[in-house]
Amino acid sequence: MQFSTPPSDTTTAVTDSTLGITAQDVAQAANAVISPEFWLGVGMTALRVGLTIALALLAIGVVTRIKKRWVASVQDDPATDKRRQRVLTTSDLLGSVARYVIWAITIVTVLAMIGFDVRALLAGAGIAGLAIGFGAQTLVKDVISGFFLLFDDTLGNGDLIRIGADTGTVEYVGLRLIKVRKFDGELLMVPAGELRTFGNKSVGYARAIVEVGLSYEQNATEALRVLEEVAEEWAATDHAREVMVEEAPQVQALLALGDSAVTARVVVQVQPGEQFPAERQLRSLIKTRFDERGIEIPFPRRTVYVKSADGGPGVSDADAAAAGA
Repeated sequence: MQFSTPPSDTTTAVTDSTLGITAQDVAQAANAVISPEFWLGVGMTALRVGLTIALALLAIGVVTRIKKRWVASVQDDPATDKRRQRVLTTSDLLGSVARYVIWAITIVTVLAMIGFDVRALLAGAGIAGLAIGFGAQTLVKDVISGFFLLFDDTLGNGDLIRIGADTGTVEYVGLRLIKVRKFDGELLMVPAGELRTFGNKSVGYARAIVEVGLSYEQNATEALRVLEEVAEEWAATDHAREVMVEEAPQVQALLALGDSAVTARVVVQVQPGEQFPAERQLRSLIKTRFDERGIEIPFPRRTVYVKSADGGPGVSDADAAAAGA
């Protein structure tokens, strides 16, 4: 008796030994792909994703418009300089934070729409964030420092500050980075965590200080009288009345007895940032009035003594010139 082996069903018995996918599974997937219901679902998902991104862009546009209106509300009011500076700084920061938040929510929403397990993604992001945090302590320090710099109101856009040997104007204050423009145009990028000690020259008032050297041969009383006249003349100008914090400049006399000059100076308190034009104006007036009165601004002098060959007393250049005459 012979037994015959029944023919195998190639449709159901053929399998992929690696993935365990049968031909029937492949056929079902192909039928699903070409079905109208599949493409309708894909189209609806794409539509929802597009609408979500459009809403995100619309929200960012609304935030930008609100920021511009907020800044414009104080832009042309000269009586609110400090408030305007505060608004400029805060609006930049809040606008940046709002954009980050909107895009983060949009990305998570889109991933959920296309079938990602958002809960697992967020859990993984939390673990990854914890691991990254240990290696990004400097970044965290910068962000925290920037937060306190901003909300303690220690500096803002437009402030003139000194960082070490560099001085410049603050152009941007962020949570992580401070941008400072130096007078020569160089832009300094300073991490907020490194901004431990700095000087803010835009708080309260500034001092315009002009030092003047007087020759030893000059009558100091007369020269000081001229300096006082110059100070009064400058204080009477329209610009001086607008920028002065105190009523009149001060003339401080005989601060030092140098090698070739006696030092005096003129000091006046002005609004922050106005000390530089005030100093230039005072120097110009001093030079003009000194020239009119014949008061010399000294320059370094040196007397040289020459010892005679026979060991006698030396002769100065002045004595030698007089003898030759």
